[in-house]
Amino acid sequence: MTRQSLTSALGIVAALTLAGCEVGPNFHRPEMAVPSHWADPTTPSTGHKTPAAATAGNGIRSVVSRGPAHLAKWWTGFHDPVLNSLINRALAQNLSLKQAQEQIVNAREIRDASAATLGPFVSGTAAYSHSRGSRNTGSGGGGFGPSESDLYQAGFDATWELDIFGQVRRGVQAANADLKAAVDSRRGLMVTLLGEVGNDYMALRGVQQQIAITRYNLASQLKTVKLLKAQIGGGIATQLALTSAEAQAQTTGSQIPELQIQERTDIYAISLLISQTPESLVKELSAAEPVPPPPPVVPIGLPGELLLRRPDVRQAEQQYAAATANVGVAEGNLFPQFTINGNLGYAASNAAKWFDASSLAYGIGPSVSWSLLNWGQVNASINEQKALRIAALLNYHQAVLQALSDADSALAAYTREQVHEHDLAVAAAENERAVRLSLQLYKSGLTDYLNVLQAQQSLFASQESLVLSRTAVSADLVALYKALGGGWKPGSYAAAMRHK
Repeated sequence: MTRQSLTSALGIVAALTLAGCEVGPNFHRPEMAVPSHWADPTTPSTGHKTPAAATAGNGIRSVVSRGPAHLAKWWTGFHDPVLNSLINRALAQNLSLKQAQEQIVNAREIRDASAATLGPFVSGTAAYSHSRGSRNTGSGGGGFGPSESDLYQAGFDATWELDIFGQVRRGVQAANADLKAAVDSRRGLMVTLLGEVGNDYMALRGVQQQIAITRYNLASQLKTVKLLKAQIGGGIATQLALTSAEAQAQTTGSQIPELQIQERTDIYAISLLISQTPESLVKELSAAEPVPPPPPVVPIGLPGELLLRRPDVRQAEQQYAAATANVGVAEGNLFPQFTINGNLGYAASNAAKWFDASSLAYGIGPSVSWSLLNWGQVNASINEQKALRIAALLNYHQAVLQALSDADSALAAYTREQVHEHDLAVAAAENERAVRLSLQLYKSGLTDYLNVLQAQQSLFASQESLVLSRTAVSADLVALYKALGGGWKPGSYAAAMRHK
């Protein structure tokens, strides 16, 4: 066979391979009915629908918009530089996120190794050997002693498994889908991580406000105790009133250590998320700050966008794609496997003639293998992959339903909590007025001190509830961003695979 004929044969083989069919089903994105709009969270229990914009006067400070959602950096909407810094550190330092990136690297190497099987395997060799026959075996010839010889060899060996039925290509498709699933898994981890940082930060600022309110009420109650002690000396106040006031102050003061424990717990939780030692954040976060308020308008887009933005939905889709391709891999075992083996090199006994044209040696030949006696095992493997494909499809449908449920629930909680916060703000203002009036009446001798005590207790309770509600509003917005899949910038898988 001449070099020209060898080249022609390889070209024909390549053409047959590229034109070959692909066993197994082709992947198509699953179709699933998705609502065209969100369930309206502002619909009262009476069934009469109230537009979102109209409820702004009923306690909703932050209106949800169905405009295009830009959620890649949702945390910047709170305009809190400390929160921004914590988020950036979590993205750069979180150890779980780094582990997920290494899983992407591993999946990419598996994909590349699978893709490499589409081409021939070529190995190069070079060798030199010197041999001499034994004097005692009569191999010397002619009685002139043992013969000696040199052998110089260099060349290439190649093996090419022809992917005529597409089994290898299906394997590459499965590996590529697994790689994309690993990318979306990291994105999902990122969404969860940033949501946890935001939630813990809101909780921290909320408990700091609780501490501030508790200290303020304690100071006010201690002033009342001091006043009552002075009035007892003048015969105005009673010992019962003084004892009640002291008990109230002690009860209020006893809550501060418990709140301080919660404050440290929140700081330590944040330190774990950003992979820093707890002590390094105590000084930074111990200064009390208010709970970051939500932006006045929160655009969330449409439900159909969830399928493109929620990483868990995207991951489930890629897992279904991999399962589909694996059916083809299994079905490929029903067909024969064709292999082309070849070698090309030079061999000579004289180094000077090593690479002469006359020293050229080559060989090429096909081989075929076909497992005819284990079809039962092959069919069982095919059925297994088909079952896994159905399971992956059901998992995708479940992921879509979960995403819609999460988003609708978070949206309802965010909107309703704002109404709750508004009502508590009104109640706190009324209780503050009641405390002032009861003190004036008490000082005028027109009411008993127990009324003052009751008014103070109601004020403290309403102020604490108001702080908890304000914290919940901001935390519910974080949960809404998380449910919408916010926290990463949509882009190509190739760009995400290069992420460091």
